[in-house]
Amino acid sequence: MSKARRLTRTRDAATKLMAMALAVASSAPLGGCAARAPAGDAASSATAPRKAMPRELVLLQQAMNAMNASRPADARSALNELRALNPEPWVHVFLALTWRLEGNNDRAFEELDLAIDAFEKDPYSAGPLACSLDLELADLESTEWKPLRADPRFAPMLERAKKCAWRPDPLAFDDSTGSHAPRPLRRAADDAELTKLREAYALDSVVKDCTSDLERVRAMCRWVHGRTSHDGWNDELPEDALGLLQVAEKGAQWRCVQYGIVVAECLNAVGIPARVVGAQARDVETILAGAGHVFAEAWLEDRQRWVFVDAQLDIVAIDTDGTPLNSAEFRNALARPESPFSYPRGLAFCLHYFNYHGLEGEKRLTLGPVGSAMPTKFQREPTRAPDIFTHRMADAYQAPLPAAAR
Repeated sequence: MSKARRLTRTRDAATKLMAMALAVASSAPLGGCAARAPAGDAASSATAPRKAMPRELVLLQQAMNAMNASRPADARSALNELRALNPEPWVHVFLALTWRLEGNNDRAFEELDLAIDAFEKDPYSAGPLACSLDLELADLESTEWKPLRADPRFAPMLERAKKCAWRPDPLAFDDSTGSHAPRPLRRAADDAELTKLREAYALDSVVKDCTSDLERVRAMCRWVHGRTSHDGWNDELPEDALGLLQVAEKGAQWRCVQYGIVVAECLNAVGIPARVVGAQARDVETILAGAGHVFAEAWLEDRQRWVFVDAQLDIVAIDTDGTPLNSAEFRNALARPESPFSYPRGLAFCLHYFNYHGLEGEKRLTLGPVGSAMPTKFQREPTRAPDIFTHRMADAYQAPLPAAAR
């Protein structure tokens, strides 16, 4: 294989890992049924003045850009500075990729061994950016580690990575019934903006052959999924579904945030109450990057249940017995020995806290597992506290109230 081709293949692999690092920015809007951040919430509004990006994230972005430009030495320089500021073991995986890009397999093995040494002590230390290392190493269709596979050091290293890999454990929530928490508001389908969206993209035709709410949700999720592809770095985008669909037609890609906004607004436009949900990792306060994920939930009136909807991955969470699962239930389904869902481990890592807006009185609610404390930071930056922090599933999953047309 030519050096240029080898660089391209490994660069693509590095990009795949590094792009996850900024997949969710701290400014991500996390709307309720209206799929919007509440007015005046600077931490959630994409139009609010932004703070300067932390030096660690600047370095990570510099490393990614250098990998894309086939400059592994420059990427390594940025990563070494990052490691000095942020001595977390997942940085070793990124450094290993830079050595692989240059064909230095010995140094790549050294960095991978350092990472796995740390993961053996604490699997959670892999973080969202490296918790799938064993899967990447074992993937025969993946090219980034292929030159290492013939080396006698590879097989035992892979076995070590498999044994210490992070996997989701079940989360315990308070399942007591009844709630006095504010309820989510549904957005009226004759809302002027939703009407414009529905007519501009003929959304009624997307669900016209569906006979149940669940079928409508599945059809809309699939339709939104097919509008564009994911780009975790794309941050200069409209905030509404109509604008996002228009720029997607011109070739723009979306982050997870935009997929959540679009599928929620499109579902609302065809009469299915839906809301954007922002999920965060257990250690969201201290993780440098990749500590969150955004998706949606839809209310199934004919089933009286909320269902998890991730249009980025075209997943609507239906259990093996046909039961629709909300986000917390979906997270625990991923922890089963034989999970019915195929979901990226790095995103499952982020499903610990669940944030909701769009409640009565413009309230915000965060659901966390029993024993958890309310986060006060997102990726080391202070964030606005929710009005309600709860461990009770009933508080987060009440039926939505009607809302007057705007």
